Amino acid sequence: MTWKETVCAFSKNVFPGIKFSSSGKEIRENEVKSNLPLQMSAYFNVVFIPIWVLVLFIFLLDNYSDFGKLTKVIIVTILSTIFTVEILRLYMVYEGNLNDKIPELAGFWMLSVFLQLPLQGLLLFNPYFQLRVLEVVCQSVIFMLLISQIIFGYFALRYTASQQAKYYQFRNELRASLRRDKTEK
Repeated sequence: MTWKETVCAFSKNVFPGIKFSSSGKEIRENEVKSNLPLQMSAYFNVVFIPIWVLVLFIFLLDNYSDFGKLTKVIIVTILSTIFTVEILRLYMVYEGNLNDKIPELAGFWMLSVFLQLPLQGLLLFNPYFQLRVLEVVCQSVIFMLLISQIIFGYFALRYTASQQAKYYQFRNELRASLRRDKTEK
């Protein structure tokens, strides 16, 4: 007796009246394959974010009075934008990578490349913000995680798109063959 038959027999005893239907035709399912390096990078990012936020908050409290008016406006705008986009970006990478959702992966990748990368780079490399060693180290870690997520995200997006295209092509061919079988009968 196979595993499937054992489970079906046990289920019939435990849940009387349950029916198992098998049409005889096996339909291939779409297997979800997340990108492990991207997922690991996102995980490390989520773990490191509280430390990074704490360090930047302490930096802002210590140095805010030393900045000029324009620098104050710029740094508050940059930090609030970075925090908001980071939350959205991490949600999208988890949703897109774990569930093979192309729109979420594409949104994550575009937010990373077009918003986070320039803002994080400006925060790290701008000499007017006067970052100390701890802030530079924390910002460098976040910047390197962002770079790795951009690279791994590109490959994950490309792979997921090709898998989805193959799945929909297979599904359309299966539907066409089923229609042909029905019309021939």
